[in-house]
Amino acid sequence: MPILTRTVQCERPITWTAPDGTTRTDTETYPVQVPRDWRRGGLTAAATATGVLLVVAVAWSTASIGDLLAGAVDPVIAYGAATAFDAAWIICMILEWLARDDPDKAGPPRTFGWIALVIAMAAVCVHGLLSDAEHAFATGIIGAGVSAIAKIVWSLVIAHTTKPLSPMAQAWVRERRESADAELLDARLGVELLRSRAQAAAYRAAYTAAPAIEPGPDPDKPSGQPAPVSPTVRSAVRAAIEVSPGAWPEDIVEQLARIGIETDADTVRLLSGQQTDRHDSSSGDVLSLVPHSPDDTITDTVRAAVRTHGEDVDAVLSAVRRVHGPDVKRDTVRRLVDRVAG
Repeated sequence: MPILTRTVQCERPITWTAPDGTTRTDTETYPVQVPRDWRRGGLTAAATATGVLLVVAVAWSTASIGDLLAGAVDPVIAYGAATAFDAAWIICMILEWLARDDPDKAGPPRTFGWIALVIAMAAVCVHGLLSDAEHAFATGIIGAGVSAIAKIVWSLVIAHTTKPLSPMAQAWVRERRESADAELLDARLGVELLRSRAQAAAYRAAYTAAPAIEPGPDPDKPSGQPAPVSPTVRSAVRAAIEVSPGAWPEDIVEQLARIGIETDADTVRLLSGQQTDRHDSSSGDVLSLVPHSPDDTITDTVRAAVRTHGEDVDAVLSAVRRVHGPDVKRDTVRRLVDRVAG
């Protein structure tokens, strides 16, 4: 008896020499005749037919139970609830099929599947009993049998695909499955750990690191730049400016170094309100703080600065910013200088 076969396209690597002398490796597709797997084909046909039975059973039960419930609630809600009766035992059959190689896991869904089927069949029978149509009760019983047939056929398909194992083989399979589940769980925990660490780092960056990296503007520095100067250095530089208003920044650095306070000339210039580059200022000495009280307005400070530095807008602006902060506008100080001097 001839064996029926089917053609399958396979691939294999081939090595050949090109006209230029180089050796190349490509993939070649070639046909292979393999025997037909009638067992798989039959199983596929059985599964397809079972699926058709399930569709018919769901349609019949939904129509019957939905019509029964529609007398009490809205038809949309009634027919939606009716699908739950067959959906319950169908879901249980799927779980049973997934656990067909593990009797311990397959037992609970198999048991509840039969319970859900009996409830669905009873609901279909009640609909036939309460219906006014001719032979309604017999129709209800026959309709309930549709779900029973679909359930029994599906159970037979599951039983046919289940591989019976001895207790020792079942223990070996369970051990292998537990090992695979443990590896999968470990991978998931690793992903969760990485995600948690990333979230923790984001929270720390947002709520902890941000204030230290982006401090508020320093009133002693132009342009509202962050202040890397410690309060001790800032206080010492201010005190040195008060004591030696005409000293060069380098002299103040040297004075502070004698008492153990380290700073540099650029810091002294910034804290005094001058530019970092000493050649950008009109004089090399640091500007002294103008006399002021905590309640002085910008106009009061400008008036005191004009008495100290004259009508030099840059000097007056530096003095005013050291008292009222770096946000004071140059045009505002210039207008006030003109008004005070005039």
